[in-house]
Amino acid sequence: MQKCQHITNKLSKITLSDKYYFCQNCGSILCQTKPNKYLKTVKPIENESRTEIDPIDLYNNAFKQTPFIKIKKDSIYLGKRARDIKLLEKFNNLYQYNEDIFFLALTYMDFIFKILYNQNKKITKKEEDLYILNCLFIAEKFYDKDMKNPPNFQLYIKQSIYDVESYDIKENEVLCLKTLQYKLDQHSLYDILKAYLYNGFIFEKEVDENSTISKIKIAYNYADKIFKDIENSYIVLFFPPDLIAFVIIQLTRRKFFDSKYDKKIKHIYNFKQDDYKICLFEINNFVENVDKGLKTSDDYYKIPTNSKLE
Repeated sequence: MQKCQHITNKLSKITLSDKYYFCQNCGSILCQTKPNKYLKTVKPIENESRTEIDPIDLYNNAFKQTPFIKIKKDSIYLGKRARDIKLLEKFNNLYQYNEDIFFLALTYMDFIFKILYNQNKKITKKEEDLYILNCLFIAEKFYDKDMKNPPNFQLYIKQSIYDVESYDIKENEVLCLKTLQYKLDQHSLYDILKAYLYNGFIFEKEVDENSTISKIKIAYNYADKIFKDIENSYIVLFFPPDLIAFVIIQLTRRKFFDSKYDKKIKHIYNFKQDDYKICLFEINNFVENVDKGLKTSDDYYKIPTNSKLE
């Protein structure tokens, strides 16, 4: 475990806060308890992140601005999403893109299909495949802005069960971009959760020297497990990714630490209490059922009868 010394001239005051700072050496959030005294966060070394970006500025100007559309409870996309995710995974494996690109493509895909199916648009399976494929291509182009080699359409065309030409793919890309309203700088749940983890959510006083490394790594792995459990679920269609990521952090804290410092973390990111409570209930209920082995793969996409969703 690498401990940052939090050099004073590398501490920057967090926007709109009198007591909170972040360290430009490692990205950690610190709470000032007394003059020159800080309540420090600790993280696994792989989550150290040198940064000059204020985490609250990042939250307000990026994460919070990521477009979000709530799906209708009777939308047929709830029943189609399982198939669409598997197809996106197949395309991602075909083109061997990384996780960042895959999860951004998934964010685009959800955004597009929520709009189209909320409007009761009729989409053929061929059109749906092309939307999914182009979400992946657009995500790759967004990450690799200096891309010299465009996607090889023939890889898809050769394995497609449909009669598809390069023109069909390009034509659908235009439809994708229009439906996305050309807002490509979206942030996936994966992106936002990683940023929260880089900033730290466990305080030094909560772990003793003997258990620091193992307990913190276990907590970080547990947060990752919750993410993987819910990423394919109905939950991500009803709540914005920044709120879901924050609830994952809070549930992880509840499992491994007491609630003494929960308010300090919650104070940094100012979520509406009602939204937070409903999201917390849904995710906690979902995770408990997964841990008990009560959910099958089909259940991941169904809204439970005890749901608090309106």
